Amino acid sequence: LDRNDLSENTLVIFTSDNGGLTQRYGKLDGFTDNHPLRRGKGSSYEGGVRVPMIAKWPGVTPKGTVCKEPVMGIDFFPTFVEAAQQKNSQEIDGVSLLPLFRNPDANLKRNALFWHYPHYHAGGDGPYSAIRMGNWRLVHHFEDDSDQLYHLGKDLSESSDQAQKKTEQVAEMKRVMADWQNSVGAQFLTENPSFDKDRSTQVEKKPKR
Repeated sequence: LDRNDLSENTLVIFTSDNGGLTQRYGKLDGFTDNHPLRRGKGSSYEGGVRVPMIAKWPGVTPKGTVCKEPVMGIDFFPTFVEAAQQKNSQEIDGVSLLPLFRNPDANLKRNALFWHYPHYHAGGDGPYSAIRMGNWRLVHHFEDDSDQLYHLGKDLSESSDQAQKKTEQVAEMKRVMADWQNSVGAQFLTENPSFDKDRSTQVEKKPKR
């Protein structure tokens, strides 16, 4: 960009599509360290979904500032459309991040973020849906129909489940998440007709130290 005199006229974003790889079973357990975040790629926890993001746009993004507003990869498309001063006629899930680029203290006026992962991951993690509202993050596990609730502002490592104490919070977040799932036509798990229970085994191996 510097060689072609484009640095001052280019928006550059550095990010990742998932957290670092950590396997629950097998030799790759502990392959990466996402501390203090829990678990890693493919999991329902912050170690799997929280990633770095750095944006540089000379004349727009204030240099050296930090924005605490959570955003998602679905926000990039509407951001690029607005940055290019174009119009979008498609229905999209994300929102433009330009207000945050101009002012890191701005608010996107979005009440929730959603994750929907209705299948299994090779690392041993199971299907789930999750929602974040403010500092609260709710995870619903499909295998046992259980819920976990964490306050990320006080418990970034997601080590203290508040679901049993904050039942009203859980109910409200599940209602909002269900409304979102219905609005996007989210797909859910279906039974595999070829599954052979007698031949299915899963052995959890302890990581070598």
